[in-house]
Amino acid sequence: MPRFDDATLSRTSGKRRVAACLAWISLVMGVGAPAWCQSGRPLANPFAEPSRDGLIERPIAEPAKEPEAGVERTAAEVAADPSDEEGVANLLPPTAPSSVFTDAQQAEFKRLFGEYLKAENEKKAQAEKDAKAKADAEPYEIGSDPKLNANWNNGLWFTTAKKDWNIHFGGRLQWETVFWDQPSRLTEAAPGAGGVPNASAVNATRGVGSLQDGSFFRRVRLRADGTGYELFEFALEVDFEQVNLTTFDHMWVGMKDVPFFGTIRIGQHKVPQGMEMIGSDYHLTFLERSSLSDAFWTLFGQGVWISRDFFDQNVVFQTMFHRIQPNGIFTGDFGTGDYADTSRLTWTPLYADEGRHVVHVGGSYQWRRADLGASIQPGATGNAYADQERVVRFRARPELRDATGVAFPGGFSAFGNASRFIDTGFLGADSVHTLSPEFLLINGPFSIQAEMALVETMNARAVIPPVAGSNAPPVGTSYGDLFFWGGYAQASYILTGENRTYDRRMAMYDRPKVRENFYVTRDGCKKVISGSGAWEVGYRYSYVDLNDNNLQGGTMGQHTVGLNWYWNDNAKIQFNYLNISRGVQAPAFDGTVHGFGVLTQWYF
Repeated sequence: MPRFDDATLSRTSGKRRVAACLAWISLVMGVGAPAWCQSGRPLANPFAEPSRDGLIERPIAEPAKEPEAGVERTAAEVAADPSDEEGVANLLPPTAPSSVFTDAQQAEFKRLFGEYLKAENEKKAQAEKDAKAKADAEPYEIGSDPKLNANWNNGLWFTTAKKDWNIHFGGRLQWETVFWDQPSRLTEAAPGAGGVPNASAVNATRGVGSLQDGSFFRRVRLRADGTGYELFEFALEVDFEQVNLTTFDHMWVGMKDVPFFGTIRIGQHKVPQGMEMIGSDYHLTFLERSSLSDAFWTLFGQGVWISRDFFDQNVVFQTMFHRIQPNGIFTGDFGTGDYADTSRLTWTPLYADEGRHVVHVGGSYQWRRADLGASIQPGATGNAYADQERVVRFRARPELRDATGVAFPGGFSAFGNASRFIDTGFLGADSVHTLSPEFLLINGPFSIQAEMALVETMNARAVIPPVAGSNAPPVGTSYGDLFFWGGYAQASYILTGENRTYDRRMAMYDRPKVRENFYVTRDGCKKVISGSGAWEVGYRYSYVDLNDNNLQGGTMGQHTVGLNWYWNDNAKIQFNYLNISRGVQAPAFDGTVHGFGVLTQWYF
């Protein structure tokens, strides 16, 4: 065993001293040699002197010479011995008793080791900082490096090194199964274009039609979106779930960071009306948006959309001049003068902990001109007189679907029952004003969300002829200015501790981010291991009132209880129970319907 004293330590070069520390410190601290060391790999001598090219290497195959009996080698002799050095990380001797070191030497080893690691980390960090500063300081033409690198981040992304191009390819698949329980009298057919006021015992149109248990693809969509040259944005989304018609959702191009305006987008875009409508359907707490949105709000429109934020994104203003597509057939819209203007203003007085605590208040206002009856697609109004008038129609389904495919007049769709529970029928009108306040609270795993719509229809009048046995007035009868309204309030709690997130730029809710993915598998020891995913419970009550003056379109109140199981950030399963109360004037039938739905979703 070599003698190792303070004099020897002082004569050893700085590099060799560090090597010595690395070689012996694991034994001093009781760590021992690593597995590769114990397996017999040749080890470097920490006291070898440097040569022109580094340390003198010891041939691996040549065994070390044993000292002569009775002669103890000095540290200098050990240092002169050839060695094989593969780096400081390999400098660990197979054995050495820690008793050869004094306490002072052990403390010195630890100090040197700590200083060495600290210095190396500081040098690495400074080198990275200098390289980034140099790269940022060099002139760069945006878009000059078009090479795209692929990566997966809840979808397939292609990104350039400078991130001046970001292209995302994704989509979503939602499969839904529904079950219904309804009174037998409500299985009678729905009234059609005249709505609830035209319900008739003579024509047997006093119900909502037969609600059938079934399963269908609620949404099947492919999407591409992203940014180009840092400033330009685009989105294209194609809908395939409407089995008798392919339609489009997002289809727009835009530019952000425009002086004064902020962001400008042109094409088919979401209308800034209602927080539920601005938010994506794949982040909904329940299977469907509230019936409020079905009755009064506009989801998509073709036009010009402008958005700007103020005060560090605490205030967001959005406005859009657009056309109205009354039946939600998002492929095009015709009709001279069929325009609308919608604006939304929101404020977040509280935004903390990266969106774990949020208070959001705001509202939207829309003015829209009534549509030419003949321009409403598909099928117009179904009445020659109404087709030549400017008309509006307010109606709503339960918050659980029972149909797929585009619905035509009379409630026909490709599959299932698309009839509405409440319906004003087509009304002649000049214009419509809609005011919609909104509120959102996120307090960790707990969330409250509420919205209303206050709707005034100007100069309403009857345009659908009454059928025998109905309460509908003659064509041309004036209703005056009609006022309708609706609202909902919901609360949810995520049992596993996550929280709903918030998109500050768009002023809307976003999805929870799952902490632990759901999985069940076996580890290397054949033991079953698993993850729970995230679990959320929720309750919502909604109410829509389509009664005013002598027009009785009906009321609908709904209780929804939900359970959501998020497997990961891409997949979830939702369970909803609904209690739906339909209130209508005779001869139409009222009653309570129960529904249960399960939705499985994968989006990317």
